[in-house]
Amino acid sequence: MSLRHQHPWMRSNISARLLFWAGMLTLPAYLLQDSLSIRLVQVVLFGFLARTAGKKLQWMYFGSIIITITAFHVIVPSGAVLAEVGGFRITQGALRTGVFKALTIVGMVFISLVAVRADLRLPGTLGALAGKIFWSFEQIMERRSEVGVRRPFHRADMLLDALYGELIAMDASVAATAERKATAARSSVVGSTVVGVVVTLQWVVLAFGAP
Repeated sequence: MSLRHQHPWMRSNISARLLFWAGMLTLPAYLLQDSLSIRLVQVVLFGFLARTAGKKLQWMYFGSIIITITAFHVIVPSGAVLAEVGGFRITQGALRTGVFKALTIVGMVFISLVAVRADLRLPGTLGALAGKIFWSFEQIMERRSEVGVRRPFHRADMLLDALYGELIAMDASVAATAERKATAARSSVVGSTVVGVVVTLQWVVLAFGAP
């Protein structure tokens, strides 16, 4: 989660605000897409971008989401029968719907992981509150090893208590660490262009993609 795990080029050429607004502009095009093949490519792309953004992806967790959602949809048959196992029919429509919805949820998570960076600063009181939330989440992810196996609940309570004390002492600037100072306050021309191409591409495939 830490900014230092983000790709150096991304950290120095793309600002947190640009990532945030790019995510907001991408989401509608993503949700309106109804092609399964395009949806699969989008999920792979956003997963790659999330990794580039320094986010650690729990593949077992996302795999279990896809399997569980797909399984629940397969229970209700719809469309042509693809296979029959012990009297249970696996149908094309149910399988497609389940896989599509599962991938949609996973892709939304990937978009949010890319769009929300720990150094994001939004204006106003709510913006300052959001900044503290991002900082807290980053610190929990970075210091989760302090919890350990022995007495995990006690150690977790100590960690949260320590973070709370740091939050109380924190002003609106929210942890202006060296890592945050190293991030781009403004996106470079190249960074803005790359982000613009990725966002525009989602709308292009929505308009002219496969049915």
